[in-house]
Amino acid sequence: MSAFNREGLISEVKGWIAQCGFMFESSPDSKYDFVLNFSETDNLPSLQLIHQKPESPFYLLVGLVKIPKSDRDLLRKIDVGRYSRMIWDLKLRLLGMGVDFTVLGPDEFDPDAWEVQCRLFINDADAAVFYEVCSKVKRALIGIIWTYKRALDTGL
Repeated sequence: MSAFNREGLISEVKGWIAQCGFMFESSPDSKYDFVLNFSETDNLPSLQLIHQKPESPFYLLVGLVKIPKSDRDLLRKIDVGRYSRMIWDLKLRLLGMGVDFTVLGPDEFDPDAWEVQCRLFINDADAAVFYEVCSKVKRALIGIIWTYKRALDTGL
């Protein structure tokens, strides 16, 4: 892919970000072809649009939720078995939402963070499809946050 096409893709995606009402944050240096950070509000996790390689036919739309160690410690202390079931239930719910996810950290039953991602194929993409995929990732991230909040508020 030529630099012109790459710059054209970046410009197009920045236009979608603006058209959908998101706030563009940055284009960090990365090992990928390009990465764009953006957010909807200060209260929600930022999202990233990643184009991994110049020849890649899709973007990855990625969001990350970090879980504070103190919250995880408290939930394990309340009931480690129910905490483990909560993690399983959350994984199954995410699968049902049609998103890909990765549990980050040394223990998959006590995640340090959850990364949620969806593919957005370049040839099928426009602002409406971009917004739909962003909404899907955002709903998954909010679901993760609320699952932990409910567990903390109700003692699992």
